[in-house]
Amino acid sequence: MSTRQPGAARGGKLRAPLLFAAMAALIAVEATTTGWNGALVIVNMGLISAILALGVNMQWGYAGLFNTGVVGFIALGGLGPVLVSMTPTPGAFSAGGWGVLIAFAIALVTIAAAVWLNRHLKRMKGLAILAVLIAGFFLYRAIFDPAVAAIQAINPASAGYLGGLGLPTLLSWPMGALLAACAAWVVGKTALGLRSDYLAVATLGIGEIIVAVLKNEEWLDRGVLNVTGIPRPWPVPYEVDLQADPGFLERVAAFGLDPVTASTISVKLLYGALFAAVLLVLIWALQLALNSPWGRMMRAIRDNEVADGAH
Repeated sequence: MSTRQPGAARGGKLRAPLLFAAMAALIAVEATTTGWNGALVIVNMGLISAILALGVNMQWGYAGLFNTGVVGFIALGGLGPVLVSMTPTPGAFSAGGWGVLIAFAIALVTIAAAVWLNRHLKRMKGLAILAVLIAGFFLYRAIFDPAVAAIQAINPASAGYLGGLGLPTLLSWPMGALLAACAAWVVGKTALGLRSDYLAVATLGIGEIIVAVLKNEEWLDRGVLNVTGIPRPWPVPYEVDLQADPGFLERVAAFGLDPVTASTISVKLLYGALFAAVLLVLIWALQLALNSPWGRMMRAIRDNEVADGAH
């Protein structure tokens, strides 16, 4: 027999609408005091945060697994537009791109050789593996460092990195998701054998490693120097283009609005609609996943991980 009171049940149902109403009221106050530009920035950041919260809810809410490495996935998602949408830096790849690729190939061969020695060598295994790793490291650095220096020497004030592929920005979003998914697979293979606080600490370390790499590899993404001029996704225009559009100016004049303010608000509204569409699609996909066998497995892990592992 349930001991839950009817009033508590009604309060639980009203909690979310009341919180949304309170947030809407605060945004309205922001709009009336500082302007709609600031209010729409808050709305758009809230939509982005909601998308990020869905990722946390998949792990912590569905399975009860607390993952503090989400920051690494966010960083890789942000790397997607840089690698896909930015135009290639002229001369960067010819200056050092091949050197970077050769260095990575040497690193992979070194790791593969160490794994092969560990599996097949019987005597002097440790010394052989150590020798291979040391030799591979120095050969890798001997090729990688000059290649990176050559890339970063090309217009270091505004470029100094390889650049991207020059493709539409909307294509970079699934690329960012793919990068995050690859990192999640690595995290799953290495850290999901841990539980509770150990999992949280391990995922935090992995996330910070990803962030540290992206901050320091300036030849790839300019690190902390920032990449400017990432193209906007369709259908979001630039404000200056709206201000030069006679049709837009005519509509703005009909409402007696300032063209500059109207253009900035229009751009933010389009961004908000785009973020909201992505959020709704993700909510729909997650609901399908929650009701699938995978979702039932995730809930089983949360409810009784030992019993679920036995099956």
